[in-house]
Amino acid sequence: MATYPKAIQDLPITEHLDSICQTLKDSPSRILILTAETGAGKSTALPLALLKHFDGKIAMLEPRRLAATAVAARVANLLDEEVGQTCGYTVHLDSKTGKQTRFTVMTDGVFVKQIQSDPFLEGVNVVVLDEFHERSLQSDLSLAFLRQTMQARDDLYLVIMSATIDAKAVSTELNAQILQIPGKLYPVQIEFEPSKSVTSAIIYEITNARKSTTDRSVAAKTEENYRKDTILVFLPGIYEIRKIQSELAEKLSDNSIDIKILHSSISLAEQKEVLNPVPQNLPQRVILSSAIAETSLTVPGVNTVIDSGWMRLNRINPRLSMQTLVTERVSLFNAQQRTGRAGRLGPGRCIRLWDKNEVLVKQVDPEILRSDLTPCVLECAQWSSAAIDSLEWLTPPQPSAWNSAVNLLEGLGLLKDNKITGDGKVALSLPLHPRFAAALIFALKSGKKAEGVGFVSQYAEQNNLSPKQIEKFKADLNSKIDRLTISTVSSMSKSYSRAKLLLAGFPDRLGLKTNDKSSKEGSTYQFVSGRKAFLAKNPSQCPEWIIATDVDAGKTTGRIYAFESINENEIQDYIETNSKETTRVYFEGKSDKIKKVKIRSLGAMILNETPLQVDADDFAKAIINSVRENGLDSIEIDARTRTFLMRSIFYAQKKSSELFTRLENLSSNAENWLLPFITSNKLQAQTIYDALYYYLNGQEIDSNVPEILVLSNGKKAKIQYQIQNSGDNLTIDSLLTTVRTLKIQPTLEIIIQQIFGCLSNPTVLGEPVLLKLLSPARRPLQITTDLAGFWDGAWIEICKEMKGRYPKHNWDYRLVQKD
Repeated sequence: MATYPKAIQDLPITEHLDSICQTLKDSPSRILILTAETGAGKSTALPLALLKHFDGKIAMLEPRRLAATAVAARVANLLDEEVGQTCGYTVHLDSKTGKQTRFTVMTDGVFVKQIQSDPFLEGVNVVVLDEFHERSLQSDLSLAFLRQTMQARDDLYLVIMSATIDAKAVSTELNAQILQIPGKLYPVQIEFEPSKSVTSAIIYEITNARKSTTDRSVAAKTEENYRKDTILVFLPGIYEIRKIQSELAEKLSDNSIDIKILHSSISLAEQKEVLNPVPQNLPQRVILSSAIAETSLTVPGVNTVIDSGWMRLNRINPRLSMQTLVTERVSLFNAQQRTGRAGRLGPGRCIRLWDKNEVLVKQVDPEILRSDLTPCVLECAQWSSAAIDSLEWLTPPQPSAWNSAVNLLEGLGLLKDNKITGDGKVALSLPLHPRFAAALIFALKSGKKAEGVGFVSQYAEQNNLSPKQIEKFKADLNSKIDRLTISTVSSMSKSYSRAKLLLAGFPDRLGLKTNDKSSKEGSTYQFVSGRKAFLAKNPSQCPEWIIATDVDAGKTTGRIYAFESINENEIQDYIETNSKETTRVYFEGKSDKIKKVKIRSLGAMILNETPLQVDADDFAKAIINSVRENGLDSIEIDARTRTFLMRSIFYAQKKSSELFTRLENLSSNAENWLLPFITSNKLQAQTIYDALYYYLNGQEIDSNVPEILVLSNGKKAKIQYQIQNSGDNLTIDSLLTTVRTLKIQPTLEIIIQQIFGCLSNPTVLGEPVLLKLLSPARRPLQITTDLAGFWDGAWIEICKEMKGRYPKHNWDYRLVQKD
């Protein structure tokens, strides 16, 4: 049995370390899923065991830079060494490793680059995917690459670690062994304060700090250097962090509190400050953090967590090739992770700023289902092929998002016939998004290296890099460029312009100011891609032509955050080469008046038009064109049709993956399903319903996903299919672009006596119906998906109260209530 440092003897995982390594060695698939609760010590103790039991190098992947450097520092300390000896780290723009380094902690993005340059991972014996429950895009890509590498190497082992993960599902997919290790989490008291703002909650905790009656001596001994209480506050993003920071600075004018912020956009050095002791002259620390502090880190002194209940995520709109940064209610899993931060070092408290009865979605979708896939597709093309099925995915990406990324990469010249081009390989060697890499390659071919580097460095500045980091970024970029062999193209050099540089990376973001009525706040632009976006700038200062480098998709109209103005003369040859003439039939404004024109267009951007005579069959064409260009929200979708679409999406998710494609392509395929049903010059809501019902096989959906459900007590109840975590205010087109990721919950709001006689929870396609149980006065009593558990538990006290209020009613839940 191996011996380990005294400092880890009390960690729950230590007594299991040898058996973990042996189980990994004995696993037929050479894959082990290690689920260890918070505080088990898996990230710092397991590396010591792997170093003893395996002869080769070990690579541990972390989703964030701060976690990677913190783990490396902790392991090096346990080895009584400096970072860079046996243990080192490699993150973006920072690395500490040496010739003797055997254990390297790295971000998953760095690992993707490493395995691309060395597909067999020569010398590496074990790869550890830590915090895998976060399911970052890079970690899913790393796993997909590793599965192929492991087929070629029988001495490569993989450990997947997580505090919380659906281990059985992952095990089934990977044929992996599972080990579960207990953790060491102290009790955390959860309090719900929906009426408090974040700032007021923080002020209250500071000014009314109450000394815990729980013995905290264990925590004091565990972290002797950190005796002062720290409040960790979870906020959705940097905007809210800065806002609360400013409010606290104003309200706590005596500067008696040490306020720190933690966000991926600040420098690594600033992030590390939260790991330092609270200054001696300050009694308390408040850390304002994004989700970065949910996992991986043990932040010193935290005994109180304030959770705003919100998180910020990127969500891709595949139809528009644009991402939207959305603020969503926190998932149950994230809420649990945040709560656990208060119990790492001793008993703690978590104040949740939402209602106790609010139902949270279980877990956020993997990033591969909601993010821009362009860099991922290019990585896959370099690995083997850009075909979506070229790799085995733990969670397959959405075909529409994948195809959108493929189309963009082809337009950038980085991909052709699913194979990476020469320019594509160059782009991957650069620390840039493919868009900016394509622009830089254009500059290099034009002999304009300085202009190209200046352009992408300007983008780096928008990502909140410090001046020192920008200089390091430029030096790193120039070093990589100097190793390239790109010849100057004479014709490109002679015709070079800033506009063409921008077009090389953002051909779909060329925008023309529209004739839409501009407000005093700004102007609207039509992009080549078909999307419109608003520029919040004085209309007199809004140029005619722009290229937008940073756009949020929005719901109906996007918002432009970064752009450059373009002189039309600079892009005249581009317009002439890429524009085309077609005939277009459409409705004028919001009226029923049909307009028919011959247009000259650049993508979806109309440059000029000539009126034509309207024909009898042009009404149907106008409808179809409207749906193609503006989506289903451009026609009359009534409540009945919306409900049918919700049921169809739920059925697709549970039973029919083939239905996904039909739902996702309803707008582009309108000619196939809607046109045959248009028989007059007026489109009725019933016509749309009938067309969709026929096209989506409504009879099959009715049989499997009923609107009216017969309960086990014989009563009929109307089921609503509601969207978890987003409300029911999403547009139809928003629904259809997220059919694979929407969390739809069958829901039944019912007076409790109407469900008497039902001893188990009703289900639809195996999904428990969310029951919103009401009193006879239709006031909320309970929300549950476990009716049997409710009868045995909460109902006992509720029943007593109901008997007192309504003594003449029957309150025996086993007896069916007569109508």
